[in-house]
Amino acid sequence: MFKPSVLKFANPFNVEVCHDQEENVWVAQCDDLGLVTEAETYEELTERVWEIAPDLFEMNGFIGNPARIRLSFTQEQSYQDRIAL
Repeated sequence: MFKPSVLKFANPFNVEVCHDQEENVWVAQCDDLGLVTEAETYEELTERVWEIAPDLFEMNGFIGNPARIRLSFTQEQSYQDRIAL
């Protein structure tokens, strides 16, 4: 009997993103990976997160291929802090 192959993907790591108005930088934090970093633009920030996340994945002892991790970026802002991406 044929059994279909099913790929299972782990849940993504949630990366919380905010813009620090006082310092005028974007900040990312992921507690599960122990990740905290910042950059001048949102694009630079997400690029930086993708650069360091695989290393943190391995350093924290997660099992699996670090090149296949999934990240979910969540950004919250208040009415006063709103800016265009």
